[in-house]
Order: sequence, then structure tokens, then C-alpha cells
Amino acid sequence: MAVSVLVVCAAVSLLSLTIYHYVVVPAFLSPLSKIPNAHFTSSWLPTWIWWKRRISREVRSIYAAHQEHGPIVRLAPNELSVCSLEGLRQIYTAGFERTPWYTGFMNFNVPNMVSMLEHKPHSIQKRMVSNVYSKSFLQNSPDLQVACGVILSEKLLPVLFSAAQRDESINVLPLAQGAGMDFMSSYLFGITNATDFIRDIPARQKYFDTYHTKAHKLPGFQQATAELESYCLSRCVAAEKLTQNLSNTSATTPRTSPVVYAKMHSMLSSSKFPEMPRTPEAKRLHVASEMLDHLLGGHETSAITVTYILWELSRRPALQSALRAEVLTLSPPLTFPLQQTSGGEPHTPLLPRPQDIDNLPLLNAIIYEVLRLYPAVPSLQPRVTPPGGVTIEGYPNIPGGVKVGASAYCMHRNEEAFPEAEKFKPERWMQGENGYGGTEAMRRWFWTFGSGGKMCVGNNFALQVLKLITASIYANFTTTIIDDEGIEQADSYIAGPVSGKLVLKFHEIMPQVSHSAMEKTV
Repeated sequence: MAVSVLVVCAAVSLLSLTIYHYVVVPAFLSPLSKIPNAHFTSSWLPTWIWWKRRISREVRSIYAAHQEHGPIVRLAPNELSVCSLEGLRQIYTAGFERTPWYTGFMNFNVPNMVSMLEHKPHSIQKRMVSNVYSKSFLQNSPDLQVACGVILSEKLLPVLFSAAQRDESINVLPLAQGAGMDFMSSYLFGITNATDFIRDIPARQKYFDTYHTKAHKLPGFQQATAELESYCLSRCVAAEKLTQNLSNTSATTPRTSPVVYAKMHSMLSSSKFPEMPRTPEAKRLHVASEMLDHLLGGHETSAITVTYILWELSRRPALQSALRAEVLTLSPPLTFPLQQTSGGEPHTPLLPRPQDIDNLPLLNAIIYEVLRLYPAVPSLQPRVTPPGGVTIEGYPNIPGGVKVGASAYCMHRNEEAFPEAEKFKPERWMQGENGYGGTEAMRRWFWTFGSGGKMCVGNNFALQVLKLITASIYANFTTTIIDDEGIEQADSYIAGPVSGKLVLKFHEIMPQVSHSAMEKTV
């Protein structure tokens, strides 16, 4: 009898301690207990946010919680979401470290900028390549200008003209993915080592099937990972050979240097970075991990943005006309076939100066409004509070080790900065100083590329390519929608249309290109 009483007492004590530790403390005694809960269970159970993520309702559910409770909400016992400028400043500019979740972005089991958790190694790595991704460098890069001209003149525009002449519709999402890879790989590895996914549909499909398997950890993802890493290594080897042979002047086709690869490879050998690996094998994998990260990170996000640009413009013929009138002021024109350099070989297509394209106010407004309303990465960017604790949004003593983040989706729907935030209104970006770039509040709340030391290093590259693609399409075509079912944006970390498609028709507006000219370029 006494033993039974002892057992019952022990069980009751254990249950009481468990309830105290896992319910009473987090719900009533923790410094986080005063922060509004996204759900009534959030203070003591993580299941609400786990379930929202599982059913792909995380982003919109968090936004709804902020709408109800304000700039900071508690998603789980040890997780917060913030939607405020002060929150951004504290979390991202002040340098909260990343959570271990980011280590899943490593390639070759070697850290790259996205997968690095601590600030110092990330800062060192970023210094190696930040120069070649700066706006001034990109706008004045002859290599990028030549590569863009070749891709437009020999790949993208001929494919679109061919479809228009045959009155065929195009699913623009996979085409945009292919274009993203072609532009990105040409800048990383040189135009002769770049993919040709705009034209080579089987190769494109195979690559993206492999990427999808790896990204979603489907059966066979380890083999898919190995294939992607092997592909990247082969491009690095080819880029190294190209770097050594660029002095060869006998080439009959345009060649460009492997800008990003060459820069990082040279930096690893520099005495400025003694922390970096020194053995040939370690350096090779270090560069390859970073290059693969740029490839994977660049193609999908840009493709999503291009898809929504084309969708919104295809719904608005008048906006297309206004954009076309603006784009046709560029010189040399972007009308196909593009003008080419004269004189010796190889001839290269001539494009307007990137600075001139960048200064088109309506084009800029359309791009920024799509990036605002349909951020390709709309979800939380998680960080961890520092060991000494912190005060956020007036709530003091938030301990170290708490997961906290902000999301572009929530930031971009602030009604004070973006009135009628759910509406596509590119004209909002034609306010402010000189009628260009929006108001100061809009620029501060715009968060597509993140902020702070770990913001997207490729944001200037993305904007330059997005503007060039959009300008070149609407200099030559009108677009109409054939099938946009399922165009609504998915609720996921990288968020394209839920249907994975947008089917359009392209209608040429310039004089028809001769068949002989098409045969030379297709």
C-alpha cells in the first residue's frame, strides 16, 4: 500500500514538474510570455506553426497574426516573428546569427555564404566577390554586356519569334528558369561554358528535375545532389582552363571571362585572406560550393519574378503599350535582330547601356512592384537572439537562443508604406524624388533582397537582368494569356505559381524577320 502511494506521489510530482516546466514557465513566467501569441497554444506548444508549415499556410498565417496582434508575435515557445523597421534593424543590421537550418544549403559539405552561420566567416567570403556584384561593376562589365547580347540575340529572342510565327503558346516559367541559368552561368563561368537551357529543352528538363529532387529531398535526392555537384565541378574546371586561355585571339565566336569564378579563385590565393583553405583540393571545393550556391539561388528566384512580370503585363495591354513606348527610346534599340559590332571577328550584339535601361522609370516601377507583391522568397529569414539577451519592440529580457525572423511578405503589405498593398500598382514607385523610385518609406519597407551584412549579394545582378529581359520582350512583342490557372503564389520558402505554369502567346510587333536570318540564330 505504501509503495503504491509512493508511486502515485512520484507520478503526480513528475507530472506537476512537467506541467510547470513546459506550460507554466513558458506561458506565464518566461520573458516571452507578454508577447502576443499567434495562436492560443503558441506559448507552450510548437504544433500550431509546425502544422501551418506542413500544410503550406505559414506565410499567410503569420501575416494574419501580425494584422491582429501587431509588430511582434510569438509563433512557438521559442520562436518569434517581427514585422517592423526597428525589428529589421535589430535582427539583421545588428548581426543576429543564422539558425542551423541554413546549413542545409551547403554544397560538397563545404560552407558557402548562404550556409555560413557566423558573421565573421560570411563577411570574409562576401568581401571576395562583392565587388563583381556591385552595381557599378555590373553596369560597366564588358563581359556581362557581351554575354547578355549573345543570350538575347542567339537564344531568347529567336525562340520567342519562332513561337510567335508558328502561333504557338509557351509556358514561360520553365523558359524563364532556363534563361536564369543561362544568364547566371555565363557570368560565373564565361559564355562558352554557360548552359543553353533556353534552346535545349531536354537538357533543361533533366537539370530541373534533378534540382527539384534535391531541393525537396525526394527519393533519390542524394544521387541528384551528387549530379548537381559533379556538373558544377566540371564548369569550374572549364572556367579555369578558359581563364588560362583567354589570350587566344583566334576565336570566331564571342568569348567572355568567367567573372565570378576567376575573382573568387584569385582571392583564395591572396595573402589578404589567410583564413581561407590553402590546399588545391580544399580551394577547389570551396570555390565550387560558392558557385553552385549562386547557380541554384539565382535561376529560380529570377524565373518566378519574370513569370509574374509577364502575367501582370499580359493582363494590361495599355501598360504594355506604355512600357513599349519607353523601351523604344533606348539606343541602340532592343528590336530584333540586334545591331552588331562591325569590323573584325567575332561580331557581337550591341545593347543599350545598362545605365540607360536602369533609368527607365516605368520599367523600374513594374519590376519593383512585382518584387514587392510577389517576392520569390516571401517567408521568414530566421535568426537567433544573442547570448546576452535583447529587447525587441519594447519587450525586454528576451533571452539568447530564441529563434526570430521577419518576412518580405509581411513587410511588403504595410498599408502605411504601401496603400492598397494587395493591389498591383506600379505607379506607386513613380512617386518621391524626381518621380522615380518611390517614397523613402517604401524603400525602407522593401525587403525582397533582405538587409544587413547577409542580404542577397546578387541583388544588383538580378535587377539588371530582369530589366533587360523585360525591356527586350516588350520592345518586340505583345503578350496575351492562354492559361493562368493556378497562378496564385505558393506559400513556401521559394514561392512560384502553385500550378508551376503560366502559358502565354507572344505576338510580334516589328517587321517579320526573314527565315534566313532566323535560321542563322535559332
